[in-house]
Amino acid sequence: MDTRLKAFREAGIRAVKFQLDYQQEDGSFIWDESIPDAYHKQPYSWGISGYLPEVHRLLNWIVANTQQQDGSLRDYNGDVYKQSWFFQGCHRLGRFDLSHPTMNWLRSQQTPSGGLPHFASDDRCRALATAWTGISAVYFGDLNFAMRCADWCLELLEQPEDGRFYFQTTLDGELLTAEIDANAEYVDFEKPEQAYWEIALPWMLMSRLYEATGDEVWLDRGGRFFDWYLRCAEDRFSCTGSGKGSLAAALHYLHTGDQRARDGAYEFGEYLLETQYPSGGWRGPNEPDTILIYIDHAAEYNVWLQEIVGILASVD
Repeated sequence: MDTRLKAFREAGIRAVKFQLDYQQEDGSFIWDESIPDAYHKQPYSWGISGYLPEVHRLLNWIVANTQQQDGSLRDYNGDVYKQSWFFQGCHRLGRFDLSHPTMNWLRSQQTPSGGLPHFASDDRCRALATAWTGISAVYFGDLNFAMRCADWCLELLEQPEDGRFYFQTTLDGELLTAEIDANAEYVDFEKPEQAYWEIALPWMLMSRLYEATGDEVWLDRGGRFFDWYLRCAEDRFSCTGSGKGSLAAALHYLHTGDQRARDGAYEFGEYLLETQYPSGGWRGPNEPDTILIYIDHAAEYNVWLQEIVGILASVD
């Protein structure tokens, strides 16, 4: 294995060990009562790294304490994006007692347009929640659900302004631009540290649908999102918001051999090696200096590191 990939993997394991210092004796991951919703990424992060007793202790605690009758988690306030993180970790582990109810709740959040809101109470759909949930649906084998998410994402490819990528719609699917809504959000291609994940997750969803169906139309569609991603600022693969793009890139390289995507995945891994704190976590230069930031990044970045190591090592 490439020495860089070995270093990526080891950095991820340091990040998991850092997180585990905060697991409580009862298996929970609530070290501060004012932060009751910090464990949605841990099932994926710990499971992919082989820390199975620890993750199952956490999941046993969730079953006993925070799983709600409708499949959602107490204290998460209808956060579709976080519930999708939780679903993927549980389903990969075979904890169907948690993943099936969570998926039922996620299905209930899809709007007639095919999109999903970030929070259940929101009046708009968002790429972050829609594409990540679409990927969850692929894991579950519900391709109808996943393709409806993908169809919503594909509508985003028709952007009305140069230099911007808008990523929200009304609940019925109308793209929200500055002309329609003063609060419309977008990726600004001329500025660094943008919400690159809003393009990366739809790109990743297209690769997952290709894997599930074998239909190359999904690779073509993924390539269109990759084209948009390459328009972003130079830090698109080297900032705190680049992780989802790194896995999208690794998957794209796996299926197409596109060296630009391979280079992007490596660039993000190298960025993480340069910026990891000795404790094992990460914090962006403009983020609050709070333990939650370090832990949340440690959980998520370990996922991207382990995933891209597996993919790149298998090809290279």
